[in-house]
Amino acid sequence: MRKALFLLLLLICSINASGQVTVTATKYHPGMGGAGWVTASGSRIDNNKLKNYEIKWIAVSHDMFQKLGVKMGDEVIIECANSLINGVWRVMDKMSPRLRNRIDILLPKGDKMNFNAPMKVQIRKKS
Repeated sequence: MRKALFLLLLLICSINASGQVTVTATKYHPGMGGAGWVTASGSRIDNNKLKNYEIKWIAVSHDMFQKLGVKMGDEVIIECANSLINGVWRVMDKMSPRLRNRIDILLPKGDKMNFNAPMKVQIRKKS
């Protein structure tokens, strides 16, 4: 019971009044570790557009759909210390059900985003 109450309080505290949530962000590449060229939304990843940074897609952990009030195709705003990551991204994929409070940023192999380790970011649904 105490553990459930603690987790509930943690969830409430991680979402601020603007609907912004602090999450751990990682990156992934198509074809990496089981990630295919088609996302959970059914959208095919165009590698040429991805290499030119014309695609700004993310995968979110299952719990984030409810926390952020988003569905596939919705836009979110990401803010963090890395200005190359900041901005509008589209929810187009889903992470493993075992992961919580996470997002995965789709980037081309050999990306130039200066993003080499998991980092904390602020994320909110674009209104």
